[in-house]
Amino acid sequence: MSESAEEINTLEQDVDLAVHLKRVAYHAGMMLGIDATKDEQAYHRRRVNRLNYWIQGYGTLLGMVVTVSPESSSESDPILTRLIVSPGVGIDALGREVLINEDYCIDLGEWLRAQSETDLREGYDEVENRLWLKVVVRYQDCDVAKQPIVGRKLNLSTDAVQSSRKADSVFLTIVPEIPPENETRYKPWSSHDPIDDETPDGLNLTEENYLTAVEGANEEAFRLLQLHSRMLFALQNNAVNPPIQIDQIADSGFILLARFAIEISDLNIILDAQEGEAVVNPNDIYVNNLVRPFITTSSQLDYLSRTSGE
Repeated sequence: MSESAEEINTLEQDVDLAVHLKRVAYHAGMMLGIDATKDEQAYHRRRVNRLNYWIQGYGTLLGMVVTVSPESSSESDPILTRLIVSPGVGIDALGREVLINEDYCIDLGEWLRAQSETDLREGYDEVENRLWLKVVVRYQDCDVAKQPIVGRKLNLSTDAVQSSRKADSVFLTIVPEIPPENETRYKPWSSHDPIDDETPDGLNLTEENYLTAVEGANEEAFRLLQLHSRMLFALQNNAVNPPIQIDQIADSGFILLARFAIEISDLNIILDAQEGEAVVNPNDIYVNNLVRPFITTSSQLDYLSRTSGE
């Protein structure tokens, strides 16, 4: 995937969770330039992003279901098969809102033919004869409303034109990858290591005695307090902003929507397919939307508590 220098700069800012934000200090008679305007915008949007990242978490809130069209076929040979992502809402792995307001459609055969052998080999399981792919999405800026501007260079061969607005959009893509074994481990923040499963060793004697007393009095309160004690030390082995390599910046922020497998006896069937040939059949595709991270809201917990006895 290729991003503009401006988008890479935006990603570098969003990945940086440690730097203190700054907003414009307005005073009468102050002259404000473009840098001040950008700082003011960045302050507000990054505050919301960080609030989402640290408090809300990341994943799907509603929708964004990945399906195959058609769902099945009476044909035994490969046919035209599409992958569809339905409308939905979520928060990506950098705390940015993801809003899909219409169906997204991918011709799976065309997509497979456009991939290199090296990339597809990353997701091919030779033991089970399955090609594993994952669908991921993240937030992305979209330049809109082009308009003329004052040129800043002499003898430009074209008119000076720039976008006057940044529209919220999404980056949706498919990645060949065999599912990892530890995918279900609890990880509240995407860019930080998972928290430990047990009570941390850093508690002092007073805190350990307090935790023990709560355990004897109320089991539910104990489990919550134990979780809070783990949260106290969650960043002990993590910098607030762990280092991310430059070549990984463009991949930052993606959240998993689904994993799907294509049963195929030989990967060369896909690699040798000519343009215009169908290379897949929906009967050979298995989609799992439940492997994705979900965001649990207070309203969902309230609903569960009200209906637990039904």
